Amino acid sequence: GDMPVCITVLNSYSGWALVAEGFMLKNVMMTVVGSLIGFSGGILSYIMCVAMNRSLANVLFGGYATVAKKKGGPKEAKVHREATVDMVTDLVVNANKIIVVPGYGMAVAKAQHALSEFANICKEKNKSIKFAIHPVAGHMPGQMNVLL
Repeated sequence: GDMPVCITVLNSYSGWALVAEGFMLKNVMMTVVGSLIGFSGGILSYIMCVAMNRSLANVLFGGYATVAKKKGGPKEAKVHREATVDMVTDLVVNANKIIVVPGYGMAVAKAQHALSEFANICKEKNKSIKFAIHPVAGHMPGQMNVLL
C-alpha cells in the first residue's frame, strides 16, 4: 500500500519542521540535523515511489475524487481450497523451478532462517529457486532484503 510512503513523507516533514525551529532559535545543530532528516525522508519517499511506478502526488492524493466502481451482477461462489503440508511438499518435490514470495507473515514469524534452509535444500537437489521481493514488503521498506 501507500502508507509506508506517507510515513516517510511525514518523517521528511518532521525534519523540515526541525530546520525551521533551528532557524528560529538560531541553533545550527538543530538546523543541520533537521536537514539530514528532511533530505533522507525525501530521498526514501522518492525511491519508494519509483519502485511503485507512481508519482508522489499520485500516492498522496490518488484516492481523492475517485468513484468506486460498481460491481457487476452476482458472481459465482468460488471454492476455498486450503493447502496442506502434504500438498505443498508434493508440489515442491515435483517442481524444477520455485519462486518464493516472502511477505509480512515471514517477517512476523521470523522464518527467514527456515526459508534459508529450504533454499539450501532446493539447491542441493538441483532445483532453481528465486525470491520475488516487493520493495515495500514487510514492516518497513527494504526489510525483506535485510532479512534474506
